[in-house]
Amino acid sequence: MVALERELREPISPSPSTITADAIPLALRRSGASVRQVLALTFVGVFTLALFASRDLPSWVGGLGSGPLIDRAQALATQWDDTMASLGLTRPHDALRALIRRLLDAQW
Repeated sequence: MVALERELREPISPSPSTITADAIPLALRRSGASVRQVLALTFVGVFTLALFASRDLPSWVGGLGSGPLIDRAQALATQWDDTMASLGLTRPHDALRALIRRLLDAQW
């Protein structure tokens, strides 16, 4: 009985590889990114999408609805797409679309 009581009084330390509900180990969860790092990476992602995915921007804005603000955003999106096309930054997007179209035509 004494051995049993001693075992219950000792704190139970969690194993180092304890998995949480979302399967991220606790050691990795504690060493995550700061809020500033997440915000900076968000801006990098938005900027990258604005540069290389400008072909889809006018249709995306058009899907938001209608109104004076949406119409102005549509015009700006079209201008942005034209500017990116003149710089040649839409070529990867166009090449990927052409590849997918050829694959679908070949029933791959």
